Amino acid sequence: MIDGFSEKNTYSKKIEQIRAKVGGITGRAAAYNRLNNSEVKNMTITPVYEKYGCTMSGEEIRAQSIVECRLSDWSENRMLAVSPRVVLSGAEVLSGEVRYGGKLYFSIVAAASDGTLIGAERGAEFSHKAACASAAPAQSADVVLEVEKTDVRYEGRSVILSAIVTAHIRLYVPTQLQYLTGGEGIVCDFRPVRIRRLSACSGTASLEEEFDTDYVGDVLLHSEQVCLTRVSCSAGSLDISGEINLGIFAKREGENEPVSYERLIPFRAEIPCDEASAGMSCVARAEISSVNVTCSCDEEKNRCRILAQIDLDIRGTVSRRDEVPMAADAFAPGYASALTCAPLETEEAVCAFTAAERVSGTAAVAGEVDFSCILQSAALCEAKIAAEVSEGEITAEGVLSALVFYKDAEGAERTVPVSLPFSFPVRCDRARAGDTARISALCCGVSVRQKKEGELEAEGALKLYVTLFSREKYEYVTEMRVGEAELESECAVSVYVPTAGDTLWDTAKKLGKTPEQVQAANPGLTFPLSGGERIVVYRKKENVL
Repeated sequence: MIDGFSEKNTYSKKIEQIRAKVGGITGRAAAYNRLNNSEVKNMTITPVYEKYGCTMSGEEIRAQSIVECRLSDWSENRMLAVSPRVVLSGAEVLSGEVRYGGKLYFSIVAAASDGTLIGAERGAEFSHKAACASAAPAQSADVVLEVEKTDVRYEGRSVILSAIVTAHIRLYVPTQLQYLTGGEGIVCDFRPVRIRRLSACSGTASLEEEFDTDYVGDVLLHSEQVCLTRVSCSAGSLDISGEINLGIFAKREGENEPVSYERLIPFRAEIPCDEASAGMSCVARAEISSVNVTCSCDEEKNRCRILAQIDLDIRGTVSRRDEVPMAADAFAPGYASALTCAPLETEEAVCAFTAAERVSGTAAVAGEVDFSCILQSAALCEAKIAAEVSEGEITAEGVLSALVFYKDAEGAERTVPVSLPFSFPVRCDRARAGDTARISALCCGVSVRQKKEGELEAEGALKLYVTLFSREKYEYVTEMRVGEAELESECAVSVYVPTAGDTLWDTAKKLGKTPEQVQAANPGLTFPLSGGERIVVYRKKENVL
């Protein structure tokens, strides 16, 4: 600001010069004369706060543990396939740590010493704790377990199966947000802040599926993939729909030749949730908690009837959006002040949809194959996908993997892992740069063939469930400390030279006036300012007797 013109005998003349120079804008600033600065100095500045209570997403933790299982008297068997499946049994948040436990099931296929294919299932319980400085008993934890690596080693006459179990933990934290709402002598810049109130829910679902296949003698291995197709809220519940791809790996009666079957099983479930109402944003996931596969054979019809009993563990989160006016900035005219601000980030599921894609190409082979090998079947198929969001599009990148059973040149049963990387776009009109997406998928109809010696061509169909999330970031004032009164200029007139891009709030804060006062005194100004404007402030001089 430029100060001057304090002598009374030159006051009128200087004012006229300034008015001519700034094109009459100064005349609109006369409204500032109504502000009695002496009254401002005698005011008591008392900030007023409010609190908003909710449950919010907290820290994310990643922890790992090694789980082992012993197979006695299996050293003479040659391991062909190991399929691990992990199930969460519970989680508890304590001070400084999260404790969780579960069960790890191993399904095994091996070749006995005489070459016969045999299968077995074993399980092991485990418990682990993850350190987290912010963890507290009042919080809850959402834990997702996955198996990242499986290893087989021989120890005497036993076989030791080990797996690395990774826990992805998200804390849900009861929170009290304190924010400034104003107070006498305080001017606030209020902006709407969208806060997500999160509520977790869980439930179980059971289903049975019975179907006929060719006559089989023994089920060696089964695998399951789960993919949701719809998640929605209704009054008091979360409605879930999805599909399970059940894979059966077996051998025919009287033969040692493996054969695989697939069955796509739809399911629906209703999970109770007191906080849910129609139209609320929601997400969910479903995991297999137990599977029981039995088969009964009809020798006359040469058919086999397979019965699958599957239990699902379903977990969901619903969120209610509240718009709360919070001060993004504040000041006390005539007083020095200091603000404490806090960041706030919210994530909301804005849409979810299904998609399908067929992928094919030359697969990476973790072994050696040639034309002397006889390919038999592909089992333990799965797809892992990551998502990258751009304007109007989501790019799905991942790997389709499978375990291929084959016979080598000597006729011995062998297996080799194959993986097919892929990348393809998924159209989404609501996708915007900066958003995030999560994709769950199941793969079905996987086939592997050898067109060129030493190379395997893989092909499979992917069924996707895509959830798009939008993130919003805010900053709000949590505390305001008002200091001593500032010395007021004794000049009768000040000229304010704004910076290009200044908003109404920026201008008001620099002038120490409310936005309403600035707008009333300068109705012709257009914000944001260009930087070429000049704003004149008059100060009323008090008569001294």
